[in-house]
Amino acid sequence: MRPSAVKAAMPPLEQLALQQAAEWFAVLGDGEPGQDERQAWQAWLAAHPVHQRAWAEVEAINASFSSLNAVASKSASHQALLHSSGRRQALKMLGLAGATYLGVSLLHRYSPWQDWVTTLTANTSTYRTPAGRTHRVLLADQGTLWLNTDTQVRVAYGWMLRRITLEYGEILLQSGHDPQARPLVVDTRHGRLTALGTRFTVCQQAERTLLAVYEGQVAITPTQGSPITLRAGQQAYFDRHSVGAVQAALPAREAWTRGILIADNQSLKDFVAELSRYHTTSLTVAPGIAHLRLMGAYPFANVPLVLQEISHSLGIRQQTDAQGNIQLLPAS
Repeated sequence: MRPSAVKAAMPPLEQLALQQAAEWFAVLGDGEPGQDERQAWQAWLAAHPVHQRAWAEVEAINASFSSLNAVASKSASHQALLHSSGRRQALKMLGLAGATYLGVSLLHRYSPWQDWVTTLTANTSTYRTPAGRTHRVLLADQGTLWLNTDTQVRVAYGWMLRRITLEYGEILLQSGHDPQARPLVVDTRHGRLTALGTRFTVCQQAERTLLAVYEGQVAITPTQGSPITLRAGQQAYFDRHSVGAVQAALPAREAWTRGILIADNQSLKDFVAELSRYHTTSLTVAPGIAHLRLMGAYPFANVPLVLQEISHSLGIRQQTDAQGNIQLLPAS
């Protein structure tokens, strides 16, 4: 789990105390807490004034939702049946409902609540594609998720968040309308993206992630950096610490969802590097022809045919070794 930065950051001790207070609320809200549990809660409460303030805030928020207890209890009972016995033991059914309603009030300020409740309540699905294949997924909110070649994601739609974790590779996300108005986020190893009614691509690389926005807006929050929002028609790389220069988004970056790679005056070296993602063996370009430029749209489902067309149009040749690796070379 990766908490994202928030505009009004809370001291870590208070942040932890609020999470612990909600956890205690979940346990005590079962209606039959044991004596040991009550003593442990009282010891926690007395250990620090910040614990007492956190508990007071939890109680105040809970009071404001007292009229919803019956509905919440029913919902929590149903949700508990969908999860493991470990989760049922960690957060008792009625406590989970109460903690969730507390989270509704707090999540707008403290993003760790969103992750915490989502982890507890989400049914998680994993999707992956091998090299050379793409895949389209219809999401629960009627949004659409495309996976590019050699990609893996985890989709976790919980009570508080719609969360997609890009473990490796590249995705294009067209957000859907969520009746529950849950935030939609994409996590990469470098930070969190928060979608604001949008269509965008995310390509995770070893040292940085590329975001390109085609509709709406997306907020980038690096793991250890300050957030920035990109609008439609913009793209930027970001790492764990900062966001790079904002540039014009390249329409070609989403053409792969239609099975096409577009070369718009692109160098042969860069195009072949992109094409190699859809092939099971290595594709390389000799230094003497790496600078040649390409224009056109190429279907990557048939990489050998694409290489044949490129070789013919540029007047170059191919050389294949015993392992099937291909290098593009000058004609002579």
